[in-house]
Amino acid sequence: MNVRHLGINVERYLRFILLPSLIGAVILFFVIYFVLYSMLEPLGMFRILILTVPVFVILPAILYIKMVEVRMKNEIDNNIHFYITHMGALSTSEIDRKELMKILSERSEYKALAEETRKIFLLMSKWRRNLAQACRFIAKRTPSKIFSDFLDRMAHELDSGEDFKEFIKREQKVVMEDFVTLYNGKMYSIDIFKEIYVSIILSLSFFAAFAIIMPFLTGISVKTTIYLVMIFFFITEAGVLLYLKAVVPEDPIWQTSGEYTEIDIRIYRIFVISLFVFLILFTGLLYLNYVMNLIDLPFTFLMALAITPFLIPGFLARKEEKLISEKDRNAPSFIMSLGASSSARGGNILESLKYLTAHDFGALTEDVKSLYRRLNSRINKKRAWEKFAISTNSNLIYRFTDMFVEAISLGAEPIDVAEIVSSNFITINNLRKRRAQTTSSFIGIAYGVIIGISFALYISFGVVESMNNLYSSLEIPAEMIGSILHVVPAEDLTFVSRLITLLMLIHAVLSTIAIKVMDGGRITAGLIHMVGMMWVAAIAGYVSQVTITSLLSAGGV
Repeated sequence: MNVRHLGINVERYLRFILLPSLIGAVILFFVIYFVLYSMLEPLGMFRILILTVPVFVILPAILYIKMVEVRMKNEIDNNIHFYITHMGALSTSEIDRKELMKILSERSEYKALAEETRKIFLLMSKWRRNLAQACRFIAKRTPSKIFSDFLDRMAHELDSGEDFKEFIKREQKVVMEDFVTLYNGKMYSIDIFKEIYVSIILSLSFFAAFAIIMPFLTGISVKTTIYLVMIFFFITEAGVLLYLKAVVPEDPIWQTSGEYTEIDIRIYRIFVISLFVFLILFTGLLYLNYVMNLIDLPFTFLMALAITPFLIPGFLARKEEKLISEKDRNAPSFIMSLGASSSARGGNILESLKYLTAHDFGALTEDVKSLYRRLNSRINKKRAWEKFAISTNSNLIYRFTDMFVEAISLGAEPIDVAEIVSSNFITINNLRKRRAQTTSSFIGIAYGVIIGISFALYISFGVVESMNNLYSSLEIPAEMIGSILHVVPAEDLTFVSRLITLLMLIHAVLSTIAIKVMDGGRITAGLIHMVGMMWVAAIAGYVSQVTITSLLSAGGV
């Protein structure tokens, strides 16, 4: 891989990234070895691990080039389906090839793909290379296999004299098949990862259970062990999110124009109100439960009750996401109908749209009617199409509609553009069905995992609490008890109970984020799962704690 092609200046990389990291790692090593190493002698062999800390300082600098390459590759692969569709739509017009490349290079939403296309355009305009030569040059340097193969094929076909329009039209199927293979491969990786995820989290649960019991046996601070448990859980969950972010295809459900719609503002306002209600409810329940003693609720139930208001923005956002999915299913038939009708009427979009307003396009019907009214006003046609795409809240409709309108404005035949756009639209819809299935199974796993964590933690806590109460009630000198078992202060147990609840809440929040990363939706729509998992954890924890207390009481403990 050509380092300069990644946009990295070798001299600046060596001077400002690699060299400072190397110096910092060496200094840190000497500080640890000569200053801290002797102080860590009680850790025994484990202190050798401390010497590996400088490695983590220099490792990011060493991997920096590879990380940039991977990021660039992912940006290309995640946008190649939009890119090839856009190129296909533009190629049906009479636009010049160089101008086509210029248009695509100016689209910032294509990220690395736009930069690669800009390089092709510069090779053509500044260095007087033809399109085939420019494509071969970039194909040897781009980190994406899909894009490299496409450029190689295009260079070959251009040299052989094939019609550019026919080649791009044929490439729609080839590139989309490569994209489908890549997409399904990532989904398969997630399916495999889900099994590993369950194993890791449940192993951590057993470790956490042992960590809660260990202070009762060894006398170490129970606060210290529960803090370690929380740190391990947080690191693991953060690792899961980073992995999913790296592996899951970037395919957002909501439109990405940056413009807020009415539903966006409404959801945001309700979320803010829910946040205030949560703070008031949480404070009020704490006061009634622990100050006034008017109610007697376990802290886990108190927390679950307090976050319940978040169900309202969650339901609203989830309802909108379902509506967006329904609009996405109807959009290809609308685009195809509009393209066919416009071609039959000599390219008259307005007349065709008037005819289509009488048709039923499901959830998209009202948006189509609103589009016709805006276009019929003849104020700003481009803005009318933008408002239509943005008001649907769908990212696919926003992106594909923009391609359709741009190609038509450049003189392309509507039916030709519609065929390309609608065909690729349907392909993406089918991929999203597979993604939805993967997400659904992960949701089930997330609920099952939090039940397992809750059972493990609260059973261990119930054992410690029961045994602690028993030994505290015995009229035996503390020195004799301490030689066998250690009594944990009651206030420490109460504090541990609060931390377990906090751990459940953190896990529920991070699991919710993981679910929404996986399905491409907004975190707001996942608030339902956050509340649901917290209630499941509260119920499972209460049942397990009551059960273990009853069993120990029945056994005479």
